[in-house]
Amino acid sequence: MALWAPAAQSASLTPDEKNSAELKPAVVLVMVSYTVTWTMGKPYHIERTEVGSGFVYRPDGYIITNADVVADAHLTDPAAFKALTARVSAEFQAALQQGGIVRLIERQIGRPITTKEKLALQSHPNISISTPTLKIYLANGHAYNAQIVRWDAPTGEGKGVAILKIPANDLPTVPLGDSDKARVQDPIMVIGFPGVASNWGGASDLLSNESDFVPAATSAHISALKTSTIGAPLLQSDAGITPGSSGGPVFNQNNEVIGIAAGSGEAAQGSNFFVPISGAMELVRQAGAPPTAGTFNRTWSDALNLYDQGKCRDSIAAFDHVLQLMPGLPDARNFRMAAVNCWDGKNIFQRLLESHPAMIYAIVAFIAILLVAIALFRRRSGVSVATQPAGDHTPVAHGASPPATTLATYGRIQGSAGALSGRSFKIPKDGLLIGSSPKCQVVVQDDTVSSEHAWIVPTYNRVVVIDHGSSDGTYVNSVDSPRVTKIGLFNGDKIYLGKKGTVVFTYFGS
Repeated sequence: MALWAPAAQSASLTPDEKNSAELKPAVVLVMVSYTVTWTMGKPYHIERTEVGSGFVYRPDGYIITNADVVADAHLTDPAAFKALTARVSAEFQAALQQGGIVRLIERQIGRPITTKEKLALQSHPNISISTPTLKIYLANGHAYNAQIVRWDAPTGEGKGVAILKIPANDLPTVPLGDSDKARVQDPIMVIGFPGVASNWGGASDLLSNESDFVPAATSAHISALKTSTIGAPLLQSDAGITPGSSGGPVFNQNNEVIGIAAGSGEAAQGSNFFVPISGAMELVRQAGAPPTAGTFNRTWSDALNLYDQGKCRDSIAAFDHVLQLMPGLPDARNFRMAAVNCWDGKNIFQRLLESHPAMIYAIVAFIAILLVAIALFRRRSGVSVATQPAGDHTPVAHGASPPATTLATYGRIQGSAGALSGRSFKIPKDGLLIGSSPKCQVVVQDDTVSSEHAWIVPTYNRVVVIDHGSSDGTYVNSVDSPRVTKIGLFNGDKIYLGKKGTVVFTYFGS
């Protein structure tokens, strides 16, 4: 059964939806499996599987998870394997007393076991286990055998972190943040694979197999800053953590990992804990593999941005590129399907506007200039014309001559934040185009600035700023204000290029 796809006609994302969509491909499913064998006349087998979560922090296959998740696979010495065997034997005896083992044997042999067989089973279980295997399942369901590169004792005894490695490249990644800056009541998002929402966790009658590789994103807050029994820092949260979510990433509002979900017994509101990412950084350094991002992240982000901007046709090709890098990624397939439906639902004018915006803007600009020329002609001919209110301007496209203006001077902009901070630029009659492209009059190299981000241009008796379809938006006086399409400027207004507020200009009217 196909997974739910985003709304076809909307072609836009809420901020929270976009954040989770960007981050989910780097969250992985971690499985440790081994076979328990005992003999009662002939061998009987039970497959044991421990499931958890993890996240990729380098595109060449380095993964961080909770130490508890892979503890059964961390058998670097005979004592560790002996301890695992002893624990499994104890669990076997407990299951035997509760009747579970007997019922399993009876299902396998097709008859009730005799009293003699039951006594022999209780007296001489003769249990052995196979060498555990450690597998990583990516978001597209592809599986890889993993090796443990670094491992520290579980939380309460050590850092509670493990570094894994799989033989893969061009993987999606998530950035690592600074957990030392975390504060009580900071909003967070936890992504992982809760076992109760999976086929192996008891939902096999409800979910498709593909759904097993779709992680869950949960919004919560940091509720307390605490320490473990050995004095190591811990983050307490009101997020619900269930078996399977352990090892998953905890994100701050900047989409940076600041914590790792720790194992939780009884899931109780407000009593779940995260290992701060600072506890993993020492192991990251020991592994000699510092965090980096790769091609997938840029490609995936570009595709989501195009879709979010309503550029349905362009996003189809972008999602195709994503699927070349990570074949079968469910989110990419679903968004691509939604983009196709969005494009199919557009009329001829909407398709022309998306495919050839310059042509539409040129036509609008021509009509605007023609209307201004007619108005001027009528004024010179003595015909009264209505005065156009300030701030209500005909849209002007870049590349066309701006309408006639009554301004004696157009003022200037001065960099207030970013690489051009302190530099001043006079606004000419044709306006200033700001962006990262060399053909702009004001060139700004910053990852929040689009190639042609914004145009500041005189029109009638007002200087306006027009957003040029930028990825991160243009804002006036505050990044919390609505995203600008076109708005008149007043002396002292601040122009923010992008939501982060790293590039800011101040407008001076004279």
